[in-house]
Amino acid sequence: MTSKLKLFLACTAAMTALPAQAQTAADNGLAIAKKMIAFRSVRGPGNQTPQLAAYLKSVLVGGGFAASDVTVTPVDDTAYLIATWKGSDAALKPIVFSGHIDVVEAKPADWQRDPFTPVVENGYLYGRGATDMKLDAALAIATLLDMKKAGYTPKRGIVLALSGDEETVMKTSSLIAEKLKNAEMALNIDGGGGLYAEDGKAEYFTIGAAEKTYADFQLAVTNPGGHSSAPRKVNAINELSAALVRIGNYRFTPQLSPITKGYFEGVAPRQTPAIGAAMRALRRTRRTRRRSRRLPPIPAMSARSAPPASRRGSAAGMR
Repeated sequence: MTSKLKLFLACTAAMTALPAQAQTAADNGLAIAKKMIAFRSVRGPGNQTPQLAAYLKSVLVGGGFAASDVTVTPVDDTAYLIATWKGSDAALKPIVFSGHIDVVEAKPADWQRDPFTPVVENGYLYGRGATDMKLDAALAIATLLDMKKAGYTPKRGIVLALSGDEETVMKTSSLIAEKLKNAEMALNIDGGGGLYAEDGKAEYFTIGAAEKTYADFQLAVTNPGGHSSAPRKVNAINELSAALVRIGNYRFTPQLSPITKGYFEGVAPRQTPAIGAAMRALRRTRRTRRRSRRLPPIPAMSARSAPPASRRGSAAGMR
């Protein structure tokens, strides 16, 4: 999903919830996102995730949150943020909006623009994290601040939880999950999505109902061995290489649930004729082996119909 799309979605949400403040969330969200992108929140030397979390705390406090209700917790070389907006009914469990503020490493030499210098060109925001997911977090924060400014008081508490190492070891994610495990519901800001046409017309919006996880596998090959000066026909390196090729060539049998069937049925009319036809055919096909032949070479479609790798135990999921 492009950053322009998410900016449109935020505008629409703000206009629906707060007509008098319609443009504020989108404008503030973009400004916050641009500052967020400038922080190199990448695991390892020079990680600026703690500084980014501190900046976001200052934004939240400046927008009306009590300083005591926004915590930044250091963990190794990163940090996570939890902001709590207390509800009017303390007996109700809170709802959690979760996301992350770290990003995948980006080397300037691989980019047309500096990945940590935000740029807006032709209505699009460029920079590492523009889509995953600094703009999303910025829009969530801007929307909460707009709601506070409008005088809204939630009946149920609202918690914003932003982890600091989702793209790598997910240690802060685990800590947040344990800390907030008694919440009524958790909504992932980083999931779902939709599509707006270039003219701003809404095409469709999707909600992530589930998420696959990944699994790591270690392969080891042993044999009697020998010496490189007298190579043997049976070689452990060659055997391991052959196993990796087999794993790479394996294709999971597509499995469709009511959720994925509904997705393909609803989205097919809004795709190109070729992709739409493939989606409808996949939706109707009963034989699983025939389904795999109907899948076009689009990773997103395969991701929505293939089971997670750990179910078969023959390949490692790739992130």
